Amino acid sequence: MSPFELPADPDPVGMSEARLEETKNWIERQTGEGPYGCLIVRHGSLVAEWYGGSFSARSLFEIGSIRKSFNSALIGIGIQEGIVDLNARAADWWSDLVALSGDRADDAITLHQLASAVSGWLTPDSPGTVFRYSNAAFTAAERVVARMYGLPGDEIAPEVVKRFKIPLGMHSWNVYHFAREFTSEPGNPGLKLAIDSNLRDLVKWGFVWLNRGVWDDEELIPGDYVELATHQVNPDVPDAYYGYDWFVNAGQSLWPDAPPDTFGAFGHGGPRAMFVIPSLDIVVSYNDAHELSKWVNGPDNPTNRAIGLLVDAVQHL
Repeated sequence: MSPFELPADPDPVGMSEARLEETKNWIERQTGEGPYGCLIVRHGSLVAEWYGGSFSARSLFEIGSIRKSFNSALIGIGIQEGIVDLNARAADWWSDLVALSGDRADDAITLHQLASAVSGWLTPDSPGTVFRYSNAAFTAAERVVARMYGLPGDEIAPEVVKRFKIPLGMHSWNVYHFAREFTSEPGNPGLKLAIDSNLRDLVKWGFVWLNRGVWDDEELIPGDYVELATHQVNPDVPDAYYGYDWFVNAGQSLWPDAPPDTFGAFGHGGPRAMFVIPSLDIVVSYNDAHELSKWVNGPDNPTNRAIGLLVDAVQHL
């Protein structure tokens, strides 16, 4: 059984029920009459589960760019198993990388750079110099990882099913790849991984990362890699508040009201999101909260406000 199959009272896990109600009311003001869902887990207990409009616990949604965290997990496992090398040149595994861009400089791009958004692929940027969030580059990283694993069709979906869906008992998950070929356009994500999930199963995935890769006493992702991937991996690149497929709050630069160890992933520009706060032992996932899509850094963006309200619920018991 999941450690949060049944809701718990907020007070025993150190959260103010009154402050949580304020958080719920604020989210509902942002979403209006639109559908939304939000789950909050602390100390392994489900302390809040809210739905509005037509959205419910049974509702499935495509998680968008949260999918990138699954390739990150495969990278960590592959490093431990000796089949993945973050410093490997991506073109040595997938020669189309250079063929598509037509830029011989891209021959130097590494898996590290693709997975941490500093590759410069399909842009004028030199590899390793500029942080630029690129769906195409992230899917290229999936291709490279698939080849390092020796997966048929360059698709990581079957490995995600084997390594994560089955051990976690994620019955709602539909794991597949978009049927779209790469082009030389940087906005084309190509044959990217996609996952349909309900909120309860998605928040379990966040709990695995909170718990340093462990679920039900089984290590699904190496703990030292979880630590690496959820912290800044390119501190010398300006504005690269990013690990391996996770945004990170180093120096509280993205979300000033959140602890500096907060990390998150966001789909479709922000309305589908999951963030983890290890120092507070909290995982949050929400969906279709369209007014929360302005997740860019700064004190006034809605994502910062949402996280700040949760921190307030911990601090004001």
